[in-house]
Amino acid sequence: MTLPKGVIDPKPKNPDEMFVGWAPAPKVDRRFLLRALPLGLAGAGGGAWVIANELDDPGAGAWLTGATHEVAGALVTDPYPMLRLADPTMPGGVRTVLIVAQGKCTSALDLYEHRGSPVTARGVLIQRKGRQMLEVLPFLSDWLSPANMEMTADIVNPPVQSLGAAQLSGAIMDSKCFFGVMRPGRGKTHKACASLCIRGGIPPSFWVRTKTGAEAVLLMTTADGGPMPMDILPLVADPVEAEGEIIQVGDLLQFRADAGAYNRI
Repeated sequence: MTLPKGVIDPKPKNPDEMFVGWAPAPKVDRRFLLRALPLGLAGAGGGAWVIANELDDPGAGAWLTGATHEVAGALVTDPYPMLRLADPTMPGGVRTVLIVAQGKCTSALDLYEHRGSPVTARGVLIQRKGRQMLEVLPFLSDWLSPANMEMTADIVNPPVQSLGAAQLSGAIMDSKCFFGVMRPGRGKTHKACASLCIRGGIPPSFWVRTKTGAEAVLLMTTADGGPMPMDILPLVADPVEAEGEIIQVGDLLQFRADAGAYNRI
């Protein structure tokens, strides 16, 4: 039978010459897929291994959400909310526990009534390499209460020691995520989150590498020891350098430099 001009024969002589979605795949395509699929999976796995191997170690941070912890000490709000506890094993005989709120709303914490007083704070402990932070739940009425304990002047205001001027290069990040809430808690992929955390009152930290390759994290303050202004936000998570002064306050190291001292590199 001869079809009219322009009409396509619905039954081609060789079914392998065309693809029909509901028909079995042609043999030549099946053979290609069976050979290519293992190679594709192996290539994808190898590529993922190479990428993962190039990433920095996220570190040993821990977010201990399985329990509520109580920390008793002297409440300090300058330059950032923290508790100071007597601990003879720590530099200056003081152990510092930074205080942050759940989420990114630390600046909303009402702490001024109790500052300079002994208190007990309840929350979730976040820690990394000996440094600690307490994530409190401000919607709980008893998260902060007065504590009956002795409090010496050295606990509230530990000795301040200058370790000298330094020019450092590294990255600005929020200390909460870096301590263990996110892993990794630094780098370009963390820029938006870190900016929001710092805007919400979470203390910014300067992550640097020493000449020996060791990791160092310094609490960032202005040149006079005050909290960093929001002018620093555009530089968060970018490679930067700054010249400032390293100060030891109790067990914490501060890097004191104004926001204008930081430059992108």
